[in-house]
Amino acid sequence: MIRVDRVGAVPARLDLTNEMSVASIERKRIIDGLVGGNPAADAKFEAYSHDTIRDALQNLFHNKCAYCESKIAGSQDTDIEHYRPKGRVTDALKSGVAHPGYWWLAMDWTNLVLACTHCNQRRKQLIYRPGMTEEEIVAVIEANRTVTVGKLDAFPTANASWVTVYTEDIATEQPLLIDPTKVDPDQHLDWVVDEKLSTIRARGGSQVGQTSIDIYALNRRRLTEDRMSKLYLLQIAGNRAIQALNAALNEPNDAVATALESAALERLDDLRLHCAPDQPYAGMARAYVAHLAAKIATIQTG
Repeated sequence: MIRVDRVGAVPARLDLTNEMSVASIERKRIIDGLVGGNPAADAKFEAYSHDTIRDALQNLFHNKCAYCESKIAGSQDTDIEHYRPKGRVTDALKSGVAHPGYWWLAMDWTNLVLACTHCNQRRKQLIYRPGMTEEEIVAVIEANRTVTVGKLDAFPTANASWVTVYTEDIATEQPLLIDPTKVDPDQHLDWVVDEKLSTIRARGGSQVGQTSIDIYALNRRRLTEDRMSKLYLLQIAGNRAIQALNAALNEPNDAVATALESAALERLDDLRLHCAPDQPYAGMARAYVAHLAAKIATIQTG
């Protein structure tokens, strides 16, 4: 997961500053038809579910899932995901809070992200954890120890308090899930780049980080293995850079040593290409490159 700036114009049909936009008309119709403060049973939410909105989200998130950063648009269907659920909030209901869902945000551009079905829907998944041994991995797979995870209608808060009325301020809430368009994931997520598995852990014990990892299933088996394929290639290039740098330090010929050092630093520059926001698993790549750059700096100064 990486920070994504929601820059640029709001799609025309979701422009809530224009009272004639599709979103504004839909929102007014729902408010006018409220029954006991809740949307009527036959209320329709259609403003957001349009190809132009999906296209805008695909452009915003570079055809990647906003949560796990898998490239999805070319290989599977995508979900237009409501960060704050529009229909109901399971965490509120479990706490005894009658929550109709954030229906008034159903057509709000700032509440929409692009998500893969594995992050957004409830599914059984095998979950890895940081530090697992090969034997533990095999045991989990052979025993098929799955858990049901995925966001769907989840929206936990730190103080078990939710805004339930459209006239109230959602800024008063304390969400435990990362919205990468509003929060820098690096504040809460820490990548493991030096183990057999490419896993994520909560940075500094962050509750937001751990809750996001759990609910989005960011350490699910197939995702972790897919990330590992990329991390392995990064590690190969990184190890070659380290080898070239060490060779440069031990090379008596200054010209050859300079050439070797330049080659090592060029590999580091090449690896930075994988950190671009349009690349899959850019968050992991950035963590690895930072890890490698620190090792290179230690060698150079040591």
